[in-house]
Amino acid sequence: MSSSEENCSHQYSGNNGSAYCTVVNCNPNMDTKGYAEDKLLPLPFSTKDHHNTILSYHKLKISFMCMLILNALLLVVVVICMLMIVPNISTMDDKTPPQSSDTLPDHVACLSIKNKLNRLYRNGQMVENVKDGDKCSMEDLMDSFIQHVEDVMQKNKSLDSAAFHLVTNNTYTERCQDSKTLHCLKNWKLSMNTTKISVKDEIIEIPISGPYFLYSRVVINAKVNSHLNDMETITHSIRSSNTGHHFSDIETSMVKCGVIKNTMSHISYIEKIQYLEQGTKIKVALDFPKDIIMQPSVNSGAFGMFKL
Repeated sequence: MSSSEENCSHQYSGNNGSAYCTVVNCNPNMDTKGYAEDKLLPLPFSTKDHHNTILSYHKLKISFMCMLILNALLLVVVVICMLMIVPNISTMDDKTPPQSSDTLPDHVACLSIKNKLNRLYRNGQMVENVKDGDKCSMEDLMDSFIQHVEDVMQKNKSLDSAAFHLVTNNTYTERCQDSKTLHCLKNWKLSMNTTKISVKDEIIEIPISGPYFLYSRVVINAKVNSHLNDMETITHSIRSSNTGHHFSDIETSMVKCGVIKNTMSHISYIEKIQYLEQGTKIKVALDFPKDIIMQPSVNSGAFGMFKL
């Protein structure tokens, strides 16, 4: 081994068949700087990166301080607000009088209950005459209100199953107001009804829209003052109008009537299922022979309907 190839000489020795090497001589003129640059690992980051890291740290520190100052200011504002609001709340609570059961009214005006509910019940009994100064208890108010609700429910139920039967015993037939040839049955009286219905002279008004079963029966036993054939025709009809004018036939019945000793007898019955709008006007009419004069004629008449 020459000095040009190696800077240090090595001595080899053997012990028990093994070999080892130790450095026995090193050149003092060796270039240690180059050796260090060759053998040491490179630095993890450069000087520029180091400056950037320090700058980021300072920015973070400044941001943290700003946030800390803002939080302190916010805390001060909250404390000031609490100091201003809490005393006002306490003052308002002191001014508000405590509510107790003594402030609730024990009585109400009876007349007010009757006007608003259209009825008044006192001690479970309906009262008709009420004075201005009468006082009612809360129990009377509740009884009157419960009865009002029950009446409304019953009214709605009755409208769903509306049924009426009307009769007339008008002995003279009169001209219909909308016709010069027809005679209308008038003076209808309610014989049975499940709800209110408007009846005026010869007109019966439908209370609620829906399909109805209509029927009518008339019995005529008339005296005539002129000669008639053995058989004459009388027309019996149920007529309707949505406006009260220009009535039209819903159903008609034409019957041949026998004339015996100047007496004409007639019994007619008609029925019809018809959908009718609320407010529709109904009439029952008869059409007599035109060349005779009828004396007291209608013994009885009936008209009825019920909602399907």
